Amino acid sequence: MTYEQAILEIAKRIQPTTKSQVVALEDADGLAVAESVIASEPNPRFDNSAVDGYAIGSSEDGMEDVRLILAGSIAAGGIEQKSIQQGTALRILTGAPVPEGTYGIIMQEDVEVEGSLVLIKESIRPSAHIRRQGADFTKGAILFPSGSVFHPGSAAICAFAGHTSVKVWCAPTVSVITTGDELVEPSEQPIGSQIRDTNSVMLSRQVFSATHSNVICSRVKDSEEELVQSLTAAAQTSEVILVAGGASVGDRDFLAPAMARLGKTYFHGVGIRPGKPILFGKIDNSFVFGLPGNPASAFVCFEIFVRPALRLLAGWSDWKLQWLRLPSTFPHYAVGREDFVRVNIEDSQLTLSTEQASFGLRSIATAQALAHFPAHQDTAIGRQIPVILL
Repeated sequence: MTYEQAILEIAKRIQPTTKSQVVALEDADGLAVAESVIASEPNPRFDNSAVDGYAIGSSEDGMEDVRLILAGSIAAGGIEQKSIQQGTALRILTGAPVPEGTYGIIMQEDVEVEGSLVLIKESIRPSAHIRRQGADFTKGAILFPSGSVFHPGSAAICAFAGHTSVKVWCAPTVSVITTGDELVEPSEQPIGSQIRDTNSVMLSRQVFSATHSNVICSRVKDSEEELVQSLTAAAQTSEVILVAGGASVGDRDFLAPAMARLGKTYFHGVGIRPGKPILFGKIDNSFVFGLPGNPASAFVCFEIFVRPALRLLAGWSDWKLQWLRLPSTFPHYAVGREDFVRVNIEDSQLTLSTEQASFGLRSIATAQALAHFPAHQDTAIGRQIPVILL
């Protein structure tokens, strides 16, 4: 199975959530909006000044070397509606309402003030430096549609519209199960051939970065029965289960037989590097991703398979990965599998990151992108390569 076929299989099986909730704006980041947000009023709400300067009433008054009488000032937040008369100028500050009859606004740098007179040093054009009512959006406009992802800019629009909360689709709860007799807590000192459990920490952060989901972590030994018990428990609490380790076909890889006992496997193995043993299936109503135990492989498989799946499940309308194309500064030789290489970007070109083996940790900490190389074609220096940013 190819990478593209695997993504299509995942998309065919996973349906977006139908569960929604209303949350405060500060709790909505990273979640998909469940109802389109409609503008209750235009932006700007009224014509206002884009600069600190002087409001001019006619084209004649805005000509170079004209002297005008300074007739007052207007600051942002004022309520009084002022008008401007021929032969006069009004001092106006950024954001202040534009007085009735204004031809344009001249920046303060382009005038000289001589007591109560204002000397125009440079002619101005009609409507200069005026922000017109509704220039950004009008009343009734869709500010962002259902399925769009909430972020700080979304909060600004909601606050402008007078909203303190927003209706969002619920992010899935995710269980992360790490497997292996050799694993110990990151806080523990490994003994003999033990290693610290990095996958639980890494995958938890990847899950949160994808959809701000709640994550439940557990660890099991290399035991089919213990894995079955852990999967059964996770299926009661989580819509998605990530199992790191045990996905291959070795003597102590028990995910495939556990899935055969508990649920369905839609695919097991994809022609990619790293991450060939990846598994996708379902236990009751929970989707299961079996990821390789090597951290770099687990990291890559999460980014190319799990991240879009979580976004789809969380109601994102734009859930697919966004690919860019950049030239490579290094050659790549086909390995018979689609190769996802950790790379950095320098001067808009791809450079190879550090250690690419599946055990490598430094590359997943420092890489800026994943580059997708074809399975059966060598790639020369300078070739445009599809990449996803990390």
